Amino acid sequence: MSKELQSILLEDFEITVPGFRLRRLALNQHMPRVEKLSEHVHDWFQALLYLRGYGVQDLDGRAVPVQRGSWLVIPPGCRHRFVKERTIRPVCLAIDFEMEERKFTGRREGALSAVELGRIEHLLVSLNEEESRSNPGRLALSALVLQIAALFELASTREESPLPGPVEQSVREAIRRIEFEWLRPGAVADEIGFSLDHLNRLLRAECNRTVGTEISTARLERASKLLRTTEKSIGEIASDVGIDDQNYFGRWFRKATGQTPTRWREAMRSV
Repeated sequence: MSKELQSILLEDFEITVPGFRLRRLALNQHMPRVEKLSEHVHDWFQALLYLRGYGVQDLDGRAVPVQRGSWLVIPPGCRHRFVKERTIRPVCLAIDFEMEERKFTGRREGALSAVELGRIEHLLVSLNEEESRSNPGRLALSALVLQIAALFELASTREESPLPGPVEQSVREAIRRIEFEWLRPGAVADEIGFSLDHLNRLLRAECNRTVGTEISTARLERASKLLRTTEKSIGEIASDVGIDDQNYFGRWFRKATGQTPTRWREAMRSV
């Protein structure tokens, strides 16, 4: 495995609470020419979260497609390997832990929302910064790792998110049809043919969201993708997602992710 993966961040831990033992956290990047990892098996649970790349995890002969945001919990004794798709070098967060099989009652796979993924990326940046200190605090490192593990636990134990309802789906489709430059709640309501107040009432009743929050989510996903995958300036990206004031864009992005656009880009480019 060492010739197939490059460790970006590695922490061996002995954190134990009743019924649970955290062994290790690693942030790994595939080596350039590796198209698939060798089949292997562990004596412990392994939670995987993909931060970049596309491919398929083969779990005892069952193919599970994965991409950015996909997560899996692989039980002990399960033979698995990853097969890469596309040319992007995958980056994967792996957490090794031990617990009794019968006590693990959560789901084994799913996808994080953009907000959840942003929280984990923010914690990884903080963990990397703490590690780079000349005398990192073990307590601080442990707390950050446990926060990351807790987000995995929440993802595995919550019920599967339902498919978008008809109103939410209509709003998302309308958002995709409107250029970001002109994307405003009123424009979305006009596109659908409702008043904004009426549309917000319907949307709140269906999923407890508003047209404004749906627009913010779309902007954040687009801005994050541009920061990760292009060399555009922060001002250009702000304009591309419909925010003319670069300073306001910076404050808005930091509030949503915990990092400035520049710092977030640097952190994501390092993985």
